Amino acid sequence: MKKHKRTNWLKTTVLVLVACGIVGMILAAVQFFGKPAPTYASATLVFTFDGAADGVAPNGAAFDVRDIALDEVLSEGLKNAALADRLTPEQVRPNLVVSGVYPEDMADQVMHYESLLNFTASRETTIGDYHPTTFTVALYDGFETSLSKSELSSLLKGIMDAYCTYFAQVYAYGLDVNNAAFFTLDDYDYPQQLQIIEGTLSTLVKYADELYEKEPAFRLNGVGFNDISVRANALIDSTISRLSAELTINALTRNPARLLSQYQFEIRTLNNQLDKQNEELKKLDKLIDSYEKNEIIYLSTTDALTKIDGNSSETYDALMGRRKAVADGITQINYNIANYQLLINDLLGESGETKADQTPAVPGEDATETGNVPTMTEAELAAAKAEAEQKMSARRELLEENIRALVADRDALLADFDAMVTVYNREKINELTVTVTKYDYWTPRLLSGAFIKKAIQTAGPIVALGFIACMALIVISRRKEEKRAFKA
Repeated sequence: MKKHKRTNWLKTTVLVLVACGIVGMILAAVQFFGKPAPTYASATLVFTFDGAADGVAPNGAAFDVRDIALDEVLSEGLKNAALADRLTPEQVRPNLVVSGVYPEDMADQVMHYESLLNFTASRETTIGDYHPTTFTVALYDGFETSLSKSELSSLLKGIMDAYCTYFAQVYAYGLDVNNAAFFTLDDYDYPQQLQIIEGTLSTLVKYADELYEKEPAFRLNGVGFNDISVRANALIDSTISRLSAELTINALTRNPARLLSQYQFEIRTLNNQLDKQNEELKKLDKLIDSYEKNEIIYLSTTDALTKIDGNSSETYDALMGRRKAVADGITQINYNIANYQLLINDLLGESGETKADQTPAVPGEDATETGNVPTMTEAELAAAKAEAEQKMSARRELLEENIRALVADRDALLADFDAMVTVYNREKINELTVTVTKYDYWTPRLLSGAFIKKAIQTAGPIVALGFIACMALIVISRRKEEKRAFKA
């Protein structure tokens, strides 16, 4: 009899648990599909280059992963997925979510505070100092026209590929070789041509020195960034200096009047600066002469007299430092004015000689009677002018040829530097340092981990309550049986 009752209770318990499980599954399905979570495709973006943990890109600039939502990135991503005719960046942006992956103990680190008396070298990170290097990128299917699994996944992949390309272009060291040709040298006079070339080379020197300081061990075919700097400085100090001296000595120019106007304009500008500097120097001298040092203030209170030393010495030293800077500036301005004046004299000297040569001699005048230099006939004067013009033309042609050779050397140097920068960028930004992994797609369905989790969360408590109820009924039934047996 007892065995029969135990079997009945076992069957009853199993049936109750099964019923609770079914009820729990039904409730879970109603909740899961009643308000389903949105469908999305996801990927993991990982940065492993040096400086990523500090939020610094390979070129030293701070980078922001939110650039993935820029119009140019999203537009390129839509093209990659062949969806540019169906969607716009404005429609994609609200459905794109980027979140950083933080360590599990981040909350404890953020809540930590430092005592002013703590002088140990170790410090806990704070939320303002921590920069995640791993990000989860999710693209939700919240569009008016629903996308298929392949389309949504393809769009996310296209966006990630576009962002990697964008990152490699924006956050890498770059050199636009075509910028060197931004100025059409033939539109400028010889001095300006040399200034433009020198400016390009000076910028190249600074750029190469910066990269060499950062990566002194980098070599491409045995050549480092410092070698580029040395070659550029050699062109500046040797070739450009020689050509500048040549055109200055020979007063070579395409348009003397235009060059003369430029020099006069520069002198007027420098004279205005000189007037302002002299006026400031007079005011500083007047202020310094009347300034009193070692100021002491006595502050009287009800019960004490406090002595306060002034900072007049520091102020006086600052005034003297400013005066020295102004005086040095005046010296430099005077030097520049004198230099431009010499250039003007060279131009005027050439023009004066030409003008003298153009003065016609008096026919038949005897040089021994007048005491002047021998006169020239009109034919001789024309021949002399033609010879002088021929010599000047030959000098211009030689100078232009040397400038063309200088431009060729500059372009070759820029090409070599561009090749080095390209290889350097590939070492810093590539598929190993900017990685996209773990592409995934999720949509609400019964055979999914999300539904199983939801079912366990919903049906689990119901099954547990059913099991507890069955156990309670079994205990009560056994106690009743024990009482009946005791009375019998």
